Amino acid sequence: MSVDAIIPAPSTRPGAPMRPRFDRKFVDEHRIVERYLEGMLPLKGAMELESWCRQHPEYLEGLKLSERATASLRLLEATGRPADLGEPKTPWWRTLYCTAGLSVVAIACLVACCAVYGKYAYQRGQLRDARLIATQGALAPAGTERSVRLEPDHAPGLGTAGVTVTRSNPELIRLLLAMGYSQGTAFRLTVDKRDQGRALVVENLLEDSNGDLRLAFNSSGLSPGAYDVRIESLPPRGAPVAVGWFRIEAH
Repeated sequence: MSVDAIIPAPSTRPGAPMRPRFDRKFVDEHRIVERYLEGMLPLKGAMELESWCRQHPEYLEGLKLSERATASLRLLEATGRPADLGEPKTPWWRTLYCTAGLSVVAIACLVACCAVYGKYAYQRGQLRDARLIATQGALAPAGTERSVRLEPDHAPGLGTAGVTVTRSNPELIRLLLAMGYSQGTAFRLTVDKRDQGRALVVENLLEDSNGDLRLAFNSSGLSPGAYDVRIESLPPRGAPVAVGWFRIEAH
């Protein structure tokens, strides 16, 4: 129990005399001096007791603390135990090292929390973008439409047949591939992104009445780069035969 808890509050009635915080009766009843000597008083109570004793030195003289201290030292010497007159050892949890260690741990925890929160915010943004793509798709709405008629190269590596599209201004490209030179009626179209890998395979494309293969796509669906397209004829029997080549440049 602290001194503050056992000291009655001073009267606040008008004209009532202020009761002193410490008096002889209070100190005797609550064994304040004994608790002070045993180190059981809180800091505030100990300071108030010291201040009261400076104002009332006769109280300490009545307790004969000097004689008792001398007798205690004499008894210690008689038993062969040295008298320890130094300051009492400070508990480890009240030392400066403990305070500094706790400060370092607190700072480390704060930095770790900031790092975890930053990672959480980044992952949350990534998840929000992924959900947006899942619900709306990665394509941008096409602002214009354009028809391109193209006759593919008849041999690989010529590089003469091609079409250029742009992602910054999305278009709906209607591609007409003139395949009148081929004897086939069903075709397979394979799209490979140059120096990367396969991007698209379209099976069983059929010629229209004009002998053209029709293919429509949104230009925003292609990432920037060069695409090599191969057209293969699909005979009723046997392996597919490559019959046309062209390229798509996406910017």
